[in-house]
Amino acid sequence: MDTDFILKQVQYMRRPSFSVTEEHRYRAEKMLMRQFMLMKQQYQVPVYLSLKEMKAWLMAGRSFLDEFREIAEGTETKKLLIAELVWTSARHLCLNQMEQELQEELKKEKRLSLQLRRRVTLEGLQMFLSIFCPKAEKIVLTFLLDLSNELLNSFTGSHSSRLSKRALITKLQHTTEPLVKKVMGTALRFLLDEPEPQTHGPTVSRNSSLASVLGNRAEATSAEIGKQLADTTVSCFCLVTSFTKARLLHICTSVAQKMVKAIYKRFVDRFKSFHLLDFDESFIIAGESIIFAVQDMDNRVQALHQQTGFCEEHCDENKYKENKLGALAFFSRMWNKITCMSTEE
Repeated sequence: MDTDFILKQVQYMRRPSFSVTEEHRYRAEKMLMRQFMLMKQQYQVPVYLSLKEMKAWLMAGRSFLDEFREIAEGTETKKLLIAELVWTSARHLCLNQMEQELQEELKKEKRLSLQLRRRVTLEGLQMFLSIFCPKAEKIVLTFLLDLSNELLNSFTGSHSSRLSKRALITKLQHTTEPLVKKVMGTALRFLLDEPEPQTHGPTVSRNSSLASVLGNRAEATSAEIGKQLADTTVSCFCLVTSFTKARLLHICTSVAQKMVKAIYKRFVDRFKSFHLLDFDESFIIAGESIIFAVQDMDNRVQALHQQTGFCEEHCDENKYKENKLGALAFFSRMWNKITCMSTEE
């Protein structure tokens, strides 16, 4: 068999082209690396073990020759070496990408935890939002209906016919209803995104309550949403002679302020009673496994120092094979565990 098959498989080792198998493997390795990084932050890992050792340990968990043994037996050595080099490069690239993703995720989790005044993981926050958003969107829709009625009353008078009023209110409702998702997205963006440094007005203390934090963000959020509402509804008044853009913006911003207040109040109320904000699947699946991994990395480092200069060559080779088989067996168990959980989901 030719190495073309190997090179094709390498394509599925890179995002966003992961095969199902590679996706499971990536997920398993990422859980292990995440737990290692968290333990490192909490000084639960020896100082001489870094991410470099962690990535080297993960690299040792897969063998090119084991994965492509049948092809390797009947392939020209030069072609096989080139294929192995490509495969190894793809593995290094994947692990480096994994490290970068985790650093960004942990940085964001740290910021959100400080911002929201309790420990938050991205998984836990996503679980919370999946419950919070549907109810909050109903609140938004109610305010949008109120906005349509208020705009109708503001820009029509006794001289307007019932038919023209009905046409205008229908157009306003059809125009504003699709804004529900956009409004929610803006409210959450101002709520969860990193705040800009304040140069005027009182600063928010880290000891202040979540309600105080949201109160400081509500004004900017309302102004942005009010502008969105005004920009969208302006097309409905092209035939209304009493219409002014300034008046429209004022009404939309006023409604937006009430809307944002209601959204953020519900957020605070539900946030206090939600107990899974710190949910971490990697701890459940890989929490015990990473302890074995750290111990194995530590043993390898210690053995390397002890063996340097005086251990016989064949002893080193036997020890390497023993460690290699142990790592491969460990990863096989991890991947099976991940696969089984994914199937159940």
